[in-house]
Amino acid sequence: MLATAGHERKDHGLLIEALAEHMRTHLRAMDRLEQHGYAFSSRTVKLLATPERRSVAERIALALPGTPIVMETLEHDYYDGLRFMISARTAAGDDIPFIDGGTFDWMHKLTSNRKHVFVASGLGSQIAAYWFRQASKGRT
Repeated sequence: MLATAGHERKDHGLLIEALAEHMRTHLRAMDRLEQHGYAFSSRTVKLLATPERRSVAERIALALPGTPIVMETLEHDYYDGLRFMISARTAAGDDIPFIDGGTFDWMHKLTSNRKHVFVASGLGSQIAAYWFRQASKGRT
């Protein structure tokens, strides 16, 4: 689980930086896990945004050069306008989303200050271990 909170900067600076950092951190974690017996083929990174947050989502995508990102419309009101999901294909050929994150309105509701930003994300470690761990030679 990752969490970032703070007072928003000009032009959504904190929000963009935090979401991009969360996404990069999870992608690097996948890279490192692949060095230790995991396989995450056909990675898909989705960035979902409400129409009002679409331009912010596009700026987040620009902050991740070299990362192919699928942009979609966010229709789930649990998130505060922005969400990302990362999935990979299992050895059986199934695409499994196991990393999820986004923005939440909890901080500005708790503090009555709309300038407070909260971003959280997490990786389904049980899902990663079950679906993406490769069998070692001699292992039963």
